[in-house]
Amino acid sequence: MFTGIAEELGLVKEFKQKSDTVEIKIACKKVLEETKLGDSIMTDGVCLTVTEITDSYYKADIMNESLKKTKFDRSLLGKEVNLERALRFSDRLDGHIVQGHVDGVGRLISINKNVYRFKTSRDIGKFIVNKGSIAIDGISLTVSFENDDIFEVSLIPETLTRTNLKNKRVGDLVNLETDILSRIVEKLYRSEKKEDRDSLLSLL
Repeated sequence: MFTGIAEELGLVKEFKQKSDTVEIKIACKKVLEETKLGDSIMTDGVCLTVTEITDSYYKADIMNESLKKTKFDRSLLGKEVNLERALRFSDRLDGHIVQGHVDGVGRLISINKNVYRFKTSRDIGKFIVNKGSIAIDGISLTVSFENDDIFEVSLIPETLTRTNLKNKRVGDLVNLETDILSRIVEKLYRSEKKEDRDSLLSLL
């Protein structure tokens, strides 16, 4: 579990196709502190398990299912990615609960000063609510406008400085993870059995 508050920007050094996965190598520094093999690092919104680590980089495998749902491909080589280590119980939750399980992608369709507008699929859009939370490339943001499959977020200078969102251009794809609470409520709404609704309500 993560908070959506990036700790640093890493640089993608390798993106190698293997038999049934892709191996990615990320050059970084801060997130390597206290990190060991098997730990999780959210990489541009995707929870990845560390398979190799040194004092200057880590490697991880990306499963085919993740490749299908995310923007990840060889164009990621040489680009910056947002990095965050898994949340500890003693940490403050400054963003919102982010799982690192990407729902799909969105496309940046306009930038008006600090307001970024995105378009996504309707399957994802139904979980996006005005003033609710969304993770864009792993960054916890508040939705300032939404209408069907279109939504906007307003970025403060600090967010632009600390994340790769400052590098985005119109037409770029981003990884999206909707708020888990929105997904629970939608599941609750569709549930026909009272026992199912009661079970879901206990999670809220």
